[in-house]
Amino acid sequence: MASGQYSRGLFALGGTGAIILSVASVIMAIVGLWSFWMLVYGLWPLWIDTFVWYLTLITGLILLLIGSIFVGIANYAFYQHFERPIGIAGLVFGVICSVALLVFAAIGMLPIGNGNYPSLFGLVLYWVGLLLFGTMLVIWGVASIVARKSTSMPDLSLATGIVLIVAGCFVASFFLTFVGFILLIAAQIMNAILLLKMAMSSN
Repeated sequence: MASGQYSRGLFALGGTGAIILSVASVIMAIVGLWSFWMLVYGLWPLWIDTFVWYLTLITGLILLLIGSIFVGIANYAFYQHFERPIGIAGLVFGVICSVALLVFAAIGMLPIGNGNYPSLFGLVLYWVGLLLFGTMLVIWGVASIVARKSTSMPDLSLATGIVLIVAGCFVASFFLTFVGFILLIAAQIMNAILLLKMAMSSN
């Protein structure tokens, strides 16, 4: 397979991953709002079944993992095609941080009791996962800004990078995680456009 065709495939995979991440971010924003309710009022709303909440969380996390791996591969394509070393960091952190968030959240937020808080250890574990994922988003944002001149849409790449950095900061905050995932929806829609455009224009 020619180098150009190989790169197009990687960018197309990344664009698909960005779309998956957009869907995952919608789910995670809803989960984040539920968590915010818990933090403010001290218990889950009566109409929310904790098991359904947990399954929703796991669904969002699995989609985040798949999408992050695909987008991470596209970051690697920037390194391979344009010799941007930060693309390797985007791939490595994309895999490690997404896996960590899935594992830590699945363990830490496992439903216990009758709709009250998870254990303090569980909340801390979940926050560590969010902190790692937020760090990954910041790295992706920096990568998008650094690589903007190598893309066919540098202004969109710059905007994507800025929104990713802001989204990462909110995700890592724990209290306003839902705001970060709402911003991530916008960032990944822009990222999908950018990567799919790169897939069509790479040679």
